[in-house]
Amino acid sequence: MGPAEIVASLKELCAEHGPRITTEEIVDWIDQMGGYESRAELIAFAKKMKARQYARMLDYEDEDSGMRIKRLWSFYDSARGRRYYADILELPEDQRRRLIRQYSRFLKQLRTVRKAMADYFAGQRFFDFYPGDFEEEELEVASARSAQRQRR
Repeated sequence: MGPAEIVASLKELCAEHGPRITTEEIVDWIDQMGGYESRAELIAFAKKMKARQYARMLDYEDEDSGMRIKRLWSFYDSARGRRYYADILELPEDQRRRLIRQYSRFLKQLRTVRKAMADYFAGQRFFDFYPGDFEEEELEVASARSAQRQRR
């Protein structure tokens, strides 16, 4: 069983353990499932993960904003069928500045969403954008659509 199969079957563990799962429980479950067929497969996977970790650790400090961001960004090249890293230092200066501004805005939004999701799972369900009762929300959307059709 390789990484793709493990991820695909992880829903079984979620069903067994309920709403809260620890990393240790996932590791134990992978071991019980015979997660890696050979030691060589496990070593190759560990090296790949370590390489990705090191790539994420390399950062770039923008002098204008003082912000530190990842220097290497991975992307999938469909023409070659593999993943590559792009170095933001290779970008033209104006394009790099624009990327950093957009990244900064996105990061603020992402922090807000992560905090809201953490609050949600901690039991604080007071944000408007959390779905309360799905059926009520579905009825509201359907009635809004029918009202729009009638106006036409």
